[in-house]
Amino acid sequence: MTSVTHHLPVITNDPALTNHLAAQLGSEWELVVVMEVAEAMPHLIDLRAQMPANLSALAEQAPLIGLVTDVASAVAALQAGIHETVTIAEAQPLCLNRAFQSARIRWQIEQMRRQQLAEARAQAQSLAVRLQNEQIRDPLTGLYTRRYLNETLDRELRRADREQIALSVALIDIDQLEQINWHFGRALGDVVLQHLAGLIGRQVRGGDIFCRYGGDELLLVLPRVTGETILLRAEQWREIVAQTVIRPGTLDLQVTISIGVATFPQDARNAVDLMNRVGEALRAAKMAGGNCVRSRRELERL
Repeated sequence: MTSVTHHLPVITNDPALTNHLAAQLGSEWELVVVMEVAEAMPHLIDLRAQMPANLSALAEQAPLIGLVTDVASAVAALQAGIHETVTIAEAQPLCLNRAFQSARIRWQIEQMRRQQLAEARAQAQSLAVRLQNEQIRDPLTGLYTRRYLNETLDRELRRADREQIALSVALIDIDQLEQINWHFGRALGDVVLQHLAGLIGRQVRGGDIFCRYGGDELLLVLPRVTGETILLRAEQWREIVAQTVIRPGTLDLQVTISIGVATFPQDARNAVDLMNRVGEALRAAKMAGGNCVRSRRELERL
């Protein structure tokens, strides 16, 4: 019968201990003196003089069997996270084998618990992110919600005021969405809204805030964009949408958008007034027949 050689890494500063263990355990045991825990197999660590401060961290890497002097030090070692203890008198082949098995089983149980805890934390974190996204992201378009806008617009305006920069807003209304909902059903209207949100979203910068403001209204907050620039960009969005054919199923649809724009600080100095001004500009665009852009300053000149 082939004998099994037990490989036992021993962490100790006492050479006499290694010699004593080798004599006690015999040729079936291969003792290797090591400086640190390196493999996921049982290690014998000399705890007779003192316990390392990082004993619990070492026990996460491998099963540890602590060599102790008495019952009190055995209890302290187990409380510190070690998996099994033996004394010099118990360092016999049979006792050490039992300690091996016990330490390995306890370490495996701890590893399973750590994995389960990590998975539970990951699930909790994922759920927290999903709940947060549900609060700030519109489920249909993936754009920010009006609630998120209310939380961030004041902050963006304070920053613009502090840095003495312009900030523009653009309120977009889909001209034909009510008719599409009436004739073809709201599901098709949702497809159109999703398509336009994606189409316009690809034209905006990373620092812009793009929200679903209402049923068929989209709103953009554009830091560092002046009144002149927002008119140019809004006109570009209007042209892109007007030239796009949307093909849900067998239908070919073309829609247009109306856009109202306003700029801080020229048109308003706070969030409430700014939203009122951009709403007035959008109503002027709708009254002009749609498919156009109107600014707050244009209204003042009329």
